[in-house]
Amino acid sequence: MLLLRDRLLEVQDQVRDRGADRQNLFNHPGHIPGALATSYLLTGNERALRLSGQLVRFCTKPKFWADWKGADYPIVNGAEHAHWQGHWHGHINTLRAVLEYGLATNDVRLKEFVRDGYEWARQKGMARIGYFDHQGCGCGRMIGLAVKLSYHGIGDYWEDVDQYIRNHGTEMQFVPEDKDFLRSLSKGRPAPTPSPGEITDDVLDRVMGGFSGQTDKSGFFICCSTHGNMGLFYAWDGTLRWDKGTVRVNLLLNRASPWLDIDSYLPHEGKVVLRNKSAREAFVRLPLWADRKAVRCRLGDREIPSVWFGNYLRVSALQPQDVLTLTFPVVERTERWTIPRVAESAAEGEKLYDMAGRAPEQHVHTCRFKGNTLVEIAPPLMAGSPLYQGRQGFLSNEAPMRKVTRFTSALTLHW
Repeated sequence: MLLLRDRLLEVQDQVRDRGADRQNLFNHPGHIPGALATSYLLTGNERALRLSGQLVRFCTKPKFWADWKGADYPIVNGAEHAHWQGHWHGHINTLRAVLEYGLATNDVRLKEFVRDGYEWARQKGMARIGYFDHQGCGCGRMIGLAVKLSYHGIGDYWEDVDQYIRNHGTEMQFVPEDKDFLRSLSKGRPAPTPSPGEITDDVLDRVMGGFSGQTDKSGFFICCSTHGNMGLFYAWDGTLRWDKGTVRVNLLLNRASPWLDIDSYLPHEGKVVLRNKSAREAFVRLPLWADRKAVRCRLGDREIPSVWFGNYLRVSALQPQDVLTLTFPVVERTERWTIPRVAESAAEGEKLYDMAGRAPEQHVHTCRFKGNTLVEIAPPLMAGSPLYQGRQGFLSNEAPMRKVTRFTSALTLHW
């Protein structure tokens, strides 16, 4: 542990005012203070907490956060509010790590710092669908940060998570329906030359389930696949939480659990069925687009009044095997969003970040939403990109049904 600390603190003398080195510092070692803080919470290791604090104090130095080119908002101290320009993933990684240490030490100032950083980060690209950069892991990282902040009451970002996971948090994943498009990318090209260390057989099958590293869905990166899939876990974990007989449903997604199962018909139909197992009370969050006056709640065959706590509908005195059905109209609307050009490669990203006041190219997109689900976008996010071009099936007002075996885990991971 001492060697790790000495090596990381040595970087301080190397980075000085060089932006690229700062970005590399955050992207790779940026995770480490969070892992150390979590280790302390799980094991009580004081040395891990002490080292985490040293690294956090280094990573939160003002020179790493303000716009070092001097173009931050007037009368806003960006360094105190976690504003930055630079490596997207590295800063999100470091914000997560700072949050972990802030939670371990109950440091309110650090919690506020991370909240400010998250809200600054979601101004990039089109947060409405979780599109922050060209890589599939950017959205997954933001889901993790938003869920963690929401868990601990530092903010309420469940609407953000719902928008992210229904769109870019899943759209960037390679699925069997993408195979024809992926095959077309190599049409007319010579077969790759076999070489040690490269696998060229069954590539399409091997990448299924991974996440793309390019907005046109033409690249497969190891980092995107892991962090993109972690975003799926974060949303799954955040969908439902149980504590001492009370279930809190934060996202209206399908999920099985030992306490209550969720059958969601969204976005096709405004209908969610909750099948109780052991909960005595449930709080169910409705999305912001749902009209509370139009929400109907049935317990079995009996309609019951809606009792609201903020955006949560409360149902108490639940019994095992109770079935709770919520219905409400699904809202469709068309929105126009202007998106500054998002870099399509790391090299291009460096160039865009160094524009020093010049406005990047912008595109205005017409977006059709059903609930929080993007079903049509024109023009595409990138010329030739298949993203969101095959979602017309969501316009059906009848949810497709199929039989599946759902896995139920009683294990709650501490992350």
